[in-house]
Amino acid sequence: MFEAPLDNGSAVGMRSRLIRDFLLGWLALVAMGLWLRPLTPVDETRAVSVAWEMWRTGDFLVPHLNGEPYSHKPPLLQWAIQALWLLFGVSDWAARLAAPLFGLANLYLTAALARRLWPDDTVAERLAPWLLLAMPLWGLWTSLTLYDMLVSFFTLLGMLGVARAAGGERRWSWSLLAVAIGGGILSKGPAILLLALPTALLAPWWMAVKPGAGWGPWYRRMGAAIGVGALLGLAWAVPAGLAGGEEYRRLIFWGQSAGRIANSFAHKRPLWWYLELMPALLFPWFWWPPLWRRLKGLRADAGQRFCLAQMAFVVAAFSLISGKQVHYLLPACPAFALFGARVLGRPAEVPGRWERLPVALWVAVAGAVLLVLPMMSISSGDGAVQMALEVPLASKLALLGTGLALLSWPFDDVVATVRGVALSMLVVLLAAHLGYREHGTELYDLRPFAGRLAEVEAAGAPVAHWRKYSGEFEFLGRLRCKIVELHDVASLQQWLKAHPDGYLVVKNKAANPLADGAAFSQRYKGNSRIELWRADVARARLLAGVALVQ
Repeated sequence: MFEAPLDNGSAVGMRSRLIRDFLLGWLALVAMGLWLRPLTPVDETRAVSVAWEMWRTGDFLVPHLNGEPYSHKPPLLQWAIQALWLLFGVSDWAARLAAPLFGLANLYLTAALARRLWPDDTVAERLAPWLLLAMPLWGLWTSLTLYDMLVSFFTLLGMLGVARAAGGERRWSWSLLAVAIGGGILSKGPAILLLALPTALLAPWWMAVKPGAGWGPWYRRMGAAIGVGALLGLAWAVPAGLAGGEEYRRLIFWGQSAGRIANSFAHKRPLWWYLELMPALLFPWFWWPPLWRRLKGLRADAGQRFCLAQMAFVVAAFSLISGKQVHYLLPACPAFALFGARVLGRPAEVPGRWERLPVALWVAVAGAVLLVLPMMSISSGDGAVQMALEVPLASKLALLGTGLALLSWPFDDVVATVRGVALSMLVVLLAAHLGYREHGTELYDLRPFAGRLAEVEAAGAPVAHWRKYSGEFEFLGRLRCKIVELHDVASLQQWLKAHPDGYLVVKNKAANPLADGAAFSQRYKGNSRIELWRADVARARLLAGVALVQ
């Protein structure tokens, strides 16, 4: 089916594949994320807090958060963080390298898959990683300490295994799919089955030549890979379920996945939501005229049908699931990048200046709008508007200049043009991060509050949290004691009375909270505040009829 790529075995050829030009783009993304953005609550802080508790307690089997088994995600991300902490010591930056390293591996796997699908098309191999890097949503998630880069890695690994199997390479091919399923289960649960299996399931549609032994052996090997992958996941899940207790066991084996599929308890969206999202998810390529022009009269080859099978299946399957988030579709982005790389690269044409106009205009207009925004009478109460207002002047000018350069620069070939678009998107992300640092850091950086909690803990005072606590402070403050969650007024009053020397954490959503008397307070998410109250002061206010939360 797909011929194996030529390999002359030279050290020079190997080095050229290891030292790719997209490395610099990846480094830029990671550097701006670590330098300009703190760990963001609640998702990033929670993920690293689970890793911190794993490190602190030495329990690597059952993840815990605030002393309780954490069933929402399997532990592979946390295990990766443990490995980096073992190498470099416990630190913020080491923990935040785990997911980006999988993001870098995704770029290499995308190039490797292009080489496997189209051995004679070196342009597609060079284009595909840059098409992926240019998507701002992909670029942003590359530097986030979340699970999506891991799931994308195992999705690509499974696709590579299927492509190898289609090329007649039985050795290791189905093993790659088995490892992909097992690793995906350990990354984010059974959703990997919807991501890693489409190309194997739909092989009769995209394969140009039927396997010599027929489809029976093909699907039997696929079934065996699923079984081995499931066993890899169960190798952790069974002992973890036994150790974590009945409720934890029920949640990891059924509750979380079934809840999201059947009737989401969060992020419930309409069936067509992902289709509405496509222009943003695939930006800027959705608005790239050369891509649409080359699609006219396209006769898709086997590799392109391979990518289409992956994209269509994933979008359709995830549309049927009740809970929807934009990042759930990120593992499908490499398939789009591969498809687009083949379309743009064969035969390779240099996109004309006016064909670059939509993207160049968007970047330039974004810079121009940011320049004139402070002169307009717009309320800055909204957090996003405030961040836009505080983007540094140099970033605004850089956006404007980048848009004009993208339009006027005499690019030599299609790879240089795509690289130019990708670099312009990096400038966009840099401007967004600089605006975030000026305003958003104040709203989302919980290190000052976590540091105050660490002082309270060091003094031996107990801490409680009004309503749900999501682990926002555990790693940031290197906390070691459990924070008690109080969900009703009776338990709140009882705890305050029993612990007069304790402290209470309150997230106040009022526009102008009355924080007089709080031991510590800082802004949090827009106009809200997060406050730390001494228990005796809080109880006195409640007895006097003064509300703590408005």
